[in-house]
Amino acid sequence: MENEKEIISQKSNNGIGIIEFFEGKNILVTGATGFLAKALIEKMLRTIPKINKIYILIRAKDKEAAFDRLKSEIIESKLFKCLEEMHGEYYKQFILSKLVGVVGNIYEPNLGMDIITSQQIAEEIDLIIDSAANTKFDERYDLALDTNVNGPYQLMMFAKKCEKLKLLMHYSTAYANGEREGIILEKPFTMGESITKEKITSISPFTEFPSLNAAKEMDLISKLKNITNNGLEQIVKDLGVERAKFYGWLDTYTFTKAIGEMLINNMRDEIPILILRPSTITSSYKEPFPGWIQGFRVIDPLIYLYGKGDLPGFLGDPNNLLDMIPVDMAVNATMAAIAKHGYLQIPQLNVYHLATSFVNPFSLHKLFDNCYEYFTSFPLPFVNSKGDKIEVNEMKYFDKLSEFSNYTMEVLSKQHRVQDLSDEKELLKIQMRLKRKMEFLNNFSKTYEPYSTYKGWFHNGNMKNLLEEMSEEERGSFEIDASKINWGDYFLEIHIPGLKKHVLEGKKVPT
Repeated sequence: MENEKEIISQKSNNGIGIIEFFEGKNILVTGATGFLAKALIEKMLRTIPKINKIYILIRAKDKEAAFDRLKSEIIESKLFKCLEEMHGEYYKQFILSKLVGVVGNIYEPNLGMDIITSQQIAEEIDLIIDSAANTKFDERYDLALDTNVNGPYQLMMFAKKCEKLKLLMHYSTAYANGEREGIILEKPFTMGESITKEKITSISPFTEFPSLNAAKEMDLISKLKNITNNGLEQIVKDLGVERAKFYGWLDTYTFTKAIGEMLINNMRDEIPILILRPSTITSSYKEPFPGWIQGFRVIDPLIYLYGKGDLPGFLGDPNNLLDMIPVDMAVNATMAAIAKHGYLQIPQLNVYHLATSFVNPFSLHKLFDNCYEYFTSFPLPFVNSKGDKIEVNEMKYFDKLSEFSNYTMEVLSKQHRVQDLSDEKELLKIQMRLKRKMEFLNNFSKTYEPYSTYKGWFHNGNMKNLLEEMSEEERGSFEIDASKINWGDYFLEIHIPGLKKHVLEGKKVPT
């Protein structure tokens, strides 16, 4: 504790010392081609030109293929255009002097790297940033366990070989808190605990409930691999949902992310660990430019389906809070937290919620009110069976799937009504299309229901403390104060236009 006080005292005059901390560092990044990690890499390169090397773990068959992915998915990304403008003709020279693509796989021994490369990186790196994750809500249980549980296991095994390692930072999710309700604090998970166990023991302290064990969950999957069954894929999917619900989580994704946290805590020994739990990550608020986004994020299918007229109703509580954080604020908080705990190098585990519901709440009905305002002024180019443009109506909310389904079918049937009822072929075609669409929307709504009825909100005291410790200059360069966001302006002027520009234009999107 004396060492901690001394370091904090030294830093108090110039804030946390974010830029100074990252200078000269060698960093290993997993999941670097993903949305959040890519934005983090861009920010590090733009603000810390004296950073040494960033090793990027890339799934590829060989070094040439890894470099091709590094080039196409990172170096030539639109996200990096500000960095390119800064360096001009020397951009590629600069970026290639910093980024090193490494062939690997997060859930293999030595992270799938060859022996020579893994030894070299283990000797050089100061920081590990783990952003690799399988984020599909209803992924096959075996695939989710591979990335979200076995991945952290292999990462911790590798981290113990890194002699210079100052900190390991792991991205989880705020929704790893499962079915907890009310104010949810920034507490680590320990192996064996579960949300169901918490609920049961709070009512009846002496009631027995099975402990959650990562090894046992992996064993369940290994036994299934011997089964030859055409329906195996669905069986493995259903098993993930079943295990998640049994232990008190929303879905396979949040369940396996929580187990991954438990493994890291269980294996950390003397390694300083930082676990960051972002809520729903949305497009950039300001940096490197407003509205940048990569692919459909969690709320974006809702916005898109509503805008094209396919989602006139919603299964959920309109007053339920949505928790979102723009990607650049998540990046800034990441760098500030890494610097703070990287300086301290105390062998403990610290958890941060990168979330907004506690400091700047925003409800489901406000989201769709903003969407209604936007799409009535700037409709998406979709037409009905008669060639008329589809107009959106104000969203209606339901608490029963059957009522949602009946209403949605009624609206869609009116939109796509056949003019000539004697045209049986056209009538049958539209009926089949509507049937498929309703099956999709019903499954879609069931998938989102745990989030649209979520009864917890995430305390972010550690993020608030970071803000207080930052200097005025750092607060300007690394903005993390989410209480300043005007959500209405953000969605109308930044997020939805960004979604149209970076995701919808000229690309195939879910129908």
